[in-house]
Amino acid sequence: MEQMRTLERVVETRIDMLEFENADEVQEDCPFCRSLDCDIIFALLFTFVIGCLLVLIMAFWLKECDQLFNYTSGSGKFVFPIIPKHNLTSFSHTNNHVDMQCVYTFIARKEQRVKLIFDEFQLDGDAENCNNEYVDLYSELKSTNDDLLKATFGGRYCGSVPPYVRVSLYNVIKLVYHSRTPTDRFSQHTFRGRYTFLNADTYNSGTSLPNSNYEYFMLIVQSFRSSGTIRSPTYPGVYPQSFHCSYLLKGTRGKRVRLTFADFDVYFGGTHCPYDSLTIYDGASNKARIIRKACGLHQNLVLYSSGPYAFIEFNSTKAGRSNPRGYVIEYEFSDRYVNVQELTKVDGRQDYYVTHIIGTECDVRVKSNKESTHYIQSPEFPNGYPPNTTCTYIIDGMQGEQDLEKVTLKFQYFAVFSEHHSGNQKAISSAPTSLQKGGADEDGCSGSFVGIAYQETTIKTVLSSTDESTYDLVLCDRIFPGSNKSGPYPSAGPRMVLVFSTAERVSAAQKGEKVGFRAQIQFQTDFGIPGKHVGNSDECSFEFGGDQGTFNSPRYPSNYPHNASCRYVIDAEVGYQVQIYFEQFALFNNSSPREEERCGDFLELYDVFEEDRLEKQDKPVAIFMLSVIYCANSFPSPTISAFNSHKVVLIFRSDSAGTANGFKAFYKRRKAFAEAIPARETEYHCGRRIVATADVTSGTIVSKQYPTKYVADTICDWEIEVRPKHKIRLGLIDMDVEGEMKEVVKCDIAVIRIRDDYNKKKKITEMCGTEQEKFIPYISANNKLRITFLTAPEKVNGLKGFNFTWTEVMPFEMEEECKGPENYACSHEKLCISAKLRCDGLNNCGDNNDEEHCKKLEQATDLRTLLFAAVFSGCIFLFIFGFFCYLLRKKFAKKKLQIRHHATGLKHLRQPYRSQKPLRANSDKLDSFTQQTL
Repeated sequence: MEQMRTLERVVETRIDMLEFENADEVQEDCPFCRSLDCDIIFALLFTFVIGCLLVLIMAFWLKECDQLFNYTSGSGKFVFPIIPKHNLTSFSHTNNHVDMQCVYTFIARKEQRVKLIFDEFQLDGDAENCNNEYVDLYSELKSTNDDLLKATFGGRYCGSVPPYVRVSLYNVIKLVYHSRTPTDRFSQHTFRGRYTFLNADTYNSGTSLPNSNYEYFMLIVQSFRSSGTIRSPTYPGVYPQSFHCSYLLKGTRGKRVRLTFADFDVYFGGTHCPYDSLTIYDGASNKARIIRKACGLHQNLVLYSSGPYAFIEFNSTKAGRSNPRGYVIEYEFSDRYVNVQELTKVDGRQDYYVTHIIGTECDVRVKSNKESTHYIQSPEFPNGYPPNTTCTYIIDGMQGEQDLEKVTLKFQYFAVFSEHHSGNQKAISSAPTSLQKGGADEDGCSGSFVGIAYQETTIKTVLSSTDESTYDLVLCDRIFPGSNKSGPYPSAGPRMVLVFSTAERVSAAQKGEKVGFRAQIQFQTDFGIPGKHVGNSDECSFEFGGDQGTFNSPRYPSNYPHNASCRYVIDAEVGYQVQIYFEQFALFNNSSPREEERCGDFLELYDVFEEDRLEKQDKPVAIFMLSVIYCANSFPSPTISAFNSHKVVLIFRSDSAGTANGFKAFYKRRKAFAEAIPARETEYHCGRRIVATADVTSGTIVSKQYPTKYVADTICDWEIEVRPKHKIRLGLIDMDVEGEMKEVVKCDIAVIRIRDDYNKKKKITEMCGTEQEKFIPYISANNKLRITFLTAPEKVNGLKGFNFTWTEVMPFEMEEECKGPENYACSHEKLCISAKLRCDGLNNCGDNNDEEHCKKLEQATDLRTLLFAAVFSGCIFLFIFGFFCYLLRKKFAKKKLQIRHHATGLKHLRQPYRSQKPLRANSDKLDSFTQQTL
C-alpha cells in the first residue's frame, strides 16, 4: 500500500510539472527529473507483477473448484459451494459480481451407469431467466474428453426447481456451474445431491444388436428368457432427446406375448402422440399392425400380441420443457392365454364380422352386416373355460345418417358356474328374475359370471372402468334352453357390451357336459320409437296403448332418414278417445315451386271407425277418415279423435330431398264424449248445435268464457246447419288466440278448426293468432259446417278467445236470382241473404253493404230516442226537485216550532243578574209616585 501511494504522488507531481511548464522555460533534463521517470517505470513493473500473481491465484482456485467423482469412491454426495466463503474474495470481481465456472465430473465403470439425485437446489434466477447463475447438465457423454460444445445438451437449470433424476446413457455425467452473481447474494446460493453407480445390465433386457435405424436395438428371445423387464435407456432418469430404440420379442409357435406397463411416463404432445411415443406392433417389425401408440402417463396397462412376436419402437424428439422418466414394461411369453384364432370361430367356421380386438387377450367386436345374425361363445367352448380370464364382447349395430340398428341377444346355451357350484350339484340358475342393475356379488355370482350392459350410461361405465363394474344384468350357473332368462335381451341403442369373467379356480367339466356359453346376436333396425314394434324388423310400424305416452319420428332428436315410411297406431279402447298434442315438429322445407314437392315430407292423421259385419265371426271393418295433414309449413295443433273413434293412425313419410329433426308428440286417453255436439255445455265439453230457420238466418259463436281468458284442456264443438240449397258464411268480429299464422302456421297451443263437408275427405282449415286482418271470410261447401276449438292440456297462457258471425247465404251469378222482398243481395261477394238481416248490426255481407243503407233510419231513430230521453229525464228532474222542496219546507216548519217552544220555556227560568240602568227622564215620575204613596 505504501508503494501504491508513492506511485500516486510521483504521477501527481509529474502532472503538475507538466501543467505549469512553459515552452520558453523549458530547460534540459535535470537529474531530479530523470530519477522521477525511473520511479514511474518501477511502479508500472510492480503493478504488472501483482496482476500476474492474482492470475496464478485464480487459476489455482479454479482448479480446486472443479470436482471429479469416480467409481473408486463408491456412492456419495456432492455439494456447492465447496470453496470456503472467506476465500471467495480471491475470484475475479467485475462490477461487484463473482465470475466463476466449476465442472463436476462423474465417472462410472464401463459396465455401470451414473445416477444423480438433487436434494437441494437454490440458484439465482428462474426458469425463464438463467443469465446470472445456472447449471448445465450433460448425461450422454461417451468419455470425459468429449467436447461439451458438440455434445448433446441435457438442459440448463437455475432458480429453485432442481433437475429431475438423471441416469447417464453411458458411464459419464458432467455438471457445469456458471456464475455472475452479485457479491452480496453469492453466499446464499447452493445445490447439493447424491450420486450412485448402477449396474448397466439392468437396462440390457436381451441381446444388443447393431442396427442403422436405431441407436439402441434389443433382441429378446423366449428361449433365453420367458419373462423379464424392459426399461427405457435411462430410467428412472429423464430419457434422452432425439433418441430412437427398439425391442424385438420373439417367442415360439403357440405362444403369445403379454406386456404390462408397470410405469410409463412419456411426453404427451397430443392425442395422436406427434412427438415422443412408444409404439407396439403385432408382429416382428414396424410394418405389422399397430397394437397401441402410447404417450403421456399410463400404469397397469396390459397388452397382448396375437401371435409369438411383438415389436416395440420408442422415438423421442426435442419436445417442450419437461422431465419424463420413461417406461418400465414387464413382458411374458406363455401359451396359457386364449387362442384368438379359435375364439372367433363357431363350429369351425370363421365369421369375418366377429373379430378379435387387437392388443387384448380375448376381447371380441361383433359388427353388423345390415340386419345380420351372428354368434359368439366363451373361450374354449364347449370344453370349459380358462381361469382368471376376462373377455369383453363389444357388439355394434349400424349407426349412420341412414342406418340405425339395435342389438338383440339370446343365449342358446349357458353354463357359467359361480364359486358355490360343485360337480354333483343339480342344475340351478341364480340369475335375477328382473332386469336390475347390480354387480356380480350383488346378484349372487361371486365367481364366474356374465355381465350384460345395454343402457348407454352402463356401457360407458363398463368400458371405462378397470375395477368391478355395475351391469344391467348379471347371469351365472345354468340356464335351461327355452327359459325366459335366456333372452332375448334388447339393447337401448346401437351398442351392447357383454363381459365374461372367470374365477381364479374353475370347476372341471364332467364328461359329456358343456361348460361356457353360446349366444345369438341379431341386429335389427332401430327406429328410436317407443311402443310395440309390429311387422318385420325393417318395417317402421308401432302400436301404442295405455293411458298416456309419447311417439316421435324415426331417430328423433337426430335427423330422420331419407325415404322413410312409418305407421303409428294409437288404440285407446272402446269408450275412450285419443287426445294428441305436439312438443316439436320440424320437417324438411323444400323450396320447390311445385306444391307436391314442397310437401314431400308429411304427417297424416286418420280417425279409424270400426263397423261390424253381418256375420259375427268376421272382424269389424276399419274405415279410415283423414283428419288432417301437416307439412313443413305448419305446426300440428292439439287434436282429439272423432266421436265414436277410439283409434288413431298416423302416417309419416319422407322423400330423398332432405331431412330434419322430425317431431315428438304426446298422447292421452280420455273418456269419450256422450255426444258429438253437446246438447248442453259441461265442464269438459262445450259448444252447441245451431239450426237455421226462415226467421233465424244469422248469429254469433263465441269461445268459452269469452271475453275472459280461456283455459287449458278446452274442447268445444259447434255444428251449424242451414236450410238446404244454402251455404254458411263465417265472418270475424274478434279473434285473440295463442299462435301465429305466418310462413309457418303454428297453432300448437290453441286452434280454431273449421271442417267443411264433414262426412267426406276434405282438408280442414285451422286458424289462430291475433292478426284479424289476415282472416278471410269462409264460405262452406254445403249447408253444414263444424267448428272446433281446442287448447293443449298444458302450457296454456290463455287469451280472450274469439267471436264469429255465421250467416245463411245463397251464392248467385246474376242479381235477378236474389230478387224478392224476402231477399237482399250482397253485390260485392254475390251472396243472397235474408232481408231481415238488413240493419241488424252485424256485417253479414262482408263489405258492410247490408248496414250502409240504414243511416237515415238510424238518424230518425236516434232523434226520437233523444226526445224521449229528454222528456223522461225532465220528468225525473221535476219529481226529484219537488221531493227536495217538500223536504226543505218540512224541515223549516219543524225548526220554527222548535224556536217557539224554546222561547216559552224561558219565562219560568230565573234570569241572571244585570246591572241597573241610571234613571234619567223618568226619574221625576218615579219621585212623584213615591210621594203619593207615602
